[in-house]
Amino acid sequence: MISPCRPWHDLSLIERQARAAQHDARPTWDLSEALLRGLPASAGQVAFRAESYPDPQGERELRRRIAARENAKYGLSLTEDHIVVTHGATEALFLLAHTFLDPGDRVAVQAPSFLFYREILENLGAGLVPLNAEPDSTRTTRMRLLHSPSNPDGRVLADGALSFHAEAAAADGALLVVDQVYDELIVGGTRPREDQALLDAGHVVKVNSVSKAFGCPGIRIGWIATAPAVAEVLTGVAERLRMGPSLVAQQAAAGLLAQPVDGNLTLLAERRAIALEALSTLDLFETAPPPAGGLFLWLKLAGPNAGAQQFCDRALAETGVRLMPGPGFWQGTDDRVRLSFGAAPEYLDAAFDRLRRLSVPRHRSGAGHLTTTSGSA
Repeated sequence: MISPCRPWHDLSLIERQARAAQHDARPTWDLSEALLRGLPASAGQVAFRAESYPDPQGERELRRRIAARENAKYGLSLTEDHIVVTHGATEALFLLAHTFLDPGDRVAVQAPSFLFYREILENLGAGLVPLNAEPDSTRTTRMRLLHSPSNPDGRVLADGALSFHAEAAAADGALLVVDQVYDELIVGGTRPREDQALLDAGHVVKVNSVSKAFGCPGIRIGWIATAPAVAEVLTGVAERLRMGPSLVAQQAAAGLLAQPVDGNLTLLAERRAIALEALSTLDLFETAPPPAGGLFLWLKLAGPNAGAQQFCDRALAETGVRLMPGPGFWQGTDDRVRLSFGAAPEYLDAAFDRLRRLSVPRHRSGAGHLTTTSGSA
């Protein structure tokens, strides 16, 4: 068998857990089940042409709807020319790295961070260094990568942080990438303010998708919002890589973008409260503050527990609950695990009841199990 030319990192735990979830009826964390509730079964009615190749920048009507949504959220004045449609946010990140980085370039990444950042950047020859989410200084880099809300710790950027990093990137002749895929799932904070002039200056790009806000990762539509001149460059590269995004997927995404997602915040706040209450009855983890946004708790293992990898393996084997070990998100975090609270309340109750097999509870909220409210939209 031919060997790969780049050393992709070991994702065996993810693969192992995914396979276990497919063949095991026990409760597991499930994002889509939580966030698809209350959303329309149909993606809407949007005309498209199937007899020709897609626009490599994305269909104009979809780009208009994306721009309108970004403008409503951030007080911007984007047009369809500011938007490049991608095959999910992951392709957007790959496209940016492929276009603007050379082997040996340094990328300052907000840590801890989504595990695929490292996969993409290191396998294109870039070197990663940590960058705090709050304003600070760092040596010259070719790219700065922020994520707000953060995966895995749910942190939301403070006002002023985005402007600081944009100005620092411009001074270095670098690019600031802001991953905002969870920005419609903020339940304990507010979005930082944005400045149209900073975006149009050509050193800032924003990445988003329909995967998280709408619970529809299977549609695989994301986008980049940036200055039109940068969008034009990215479109040229994207066309050579994959011609254009699927017209069918773009139709579905355009329909979804016409729908409100406010109801999801109510669901998410309820599920976050369930998770925090249940965690207070366990001695597995140290007390965790409520995350400002996103779907996850970034938990520190308590007491004499084994490392994160061993703990996650044990949790899966003995309880059927999937957790993600910290080292996948950043080095030096073998005492951390990521727990998703995006599942329906009955799944959360069952999952926490199963996790209790791993420890002796400090106290219980009721006689039998944690009582929750209904999760209807």
